[in-house]
Amino acid sequence: MNPVRFPPQPPAAPSISPPAPRRSLPLSAVVGLLALTAALLGAVSALALELALGFTAPWAALCGALLGALVAMLPMAALALKRPAAAGPSPEPVPAAGTVSAVTPRALFFQLAEREWSRARRYNTGAALLLVDIDRYLRLCEVRGDEAGAAALAELSRNTAANLRGADVLTRLADGQMAVFLAQADATGALDVAERIRERAERLGLSWAGQQLRITVSVGVAHLRPAHPHLQSLIEDARDALAAARQAGGNCVRAAPQDPGRVRRAGSWSADRRTPRRQPRP
Repeated sequence: MNPVRFPPQPPAAPSISPPAPRRSLPLSAVVGLLALTAALLGAVSALALELALGFTAPWAALCGALLGALVAMLPMAALALKRPAAAGPSPEPVPAAGTVSAVTPRALFFQLAEREWSRARRYNTGAALLLVDIDRYLRLCEVRGDEAGAAALAELSRNTAANLRGADVLTRLADGQMAVFLAQADATGALDVAERIRERAERLGLSWAGQQLRITVSVGVAHLRPAHPHLQSLIEDARDALAAARQAGGNCVRAAPQDPGRVRRAGSWSADRRTPRRQPRP
C-alpha cells in the first residue's frame, strides 16, 4: 500500500522586524551639556542685570550664577526622577518559541489538539498523537507509594516537554499516562519522537526516599490519515497502538495499523475498556 504523501507546507507569514532602538546620549554628556548651559545662563543673567541697573554691581554676577544654576537644575531633577522608573525590574524572560515550557492542562490540551488537527486536515501538513504509559505503574505505586508514582510521571512529563517544539502540546491523562500531540509531523517523524521519549524514560534517574526509581514506558503512535474524520478516531487508533505495546511486554513503541478503510466512530476520550486506569487526582 502506498503511503499518503502530503504536499509541501504552506509558506509561513513573513516576519516583521522590530523597530530599531532609539539612540540616546550618555548620562555624562547630558550632565556636561546642562553644566555648560548653566554657565551660559549665569553669564547672560549677570550681563542683563548690569545693563538694567546701568552700573556694575558686585552681586549681579552671583545672582546671575544662581539663576543659571536654578534653570539648569530643573531638567536635571526631571532626569533623576525618570531614571528609577526606567531602571525598574525587567520583565521575565520569554521562553524560546521552539520549546514547550510546561505540561498543558487537560481542557486546554483538547482545545489545542482539536485546533491543530483541523489545521492539519485543511492544509495536509500532517499531525500525530502519542500515548505514553509508564509500565507497571500500579505495581510501582503499591511498592513505593502513590507519591513515588506521581513523582515519576511528573519528571517524565518535564523531561518530555523540554524536548518538544513550540506547536506540540503535552498533558497528563491518567495516573501513569500522558498524551503528546505533534503538529506538522509525518509518520516517520512521529515514530522518531516516540522512540526518543522511550529512550529518555529508560535513562531517567529519579531519586525517591534515598533510592533510585527506574521506569520504562510503552508508547502508542497514531498518525493523521484520511481515515480519521474526527479527532476521536485518531485517539482510538493511538489507544490501539498503546494496547499493542503493552501486549508486547512494554518498553517499546507501536504504531496504529495503516488501514485506510477503518473508520472509528466518535466516543469518549476516557473510554478505555482494555486496561482500567485511575483518573488523576485534582
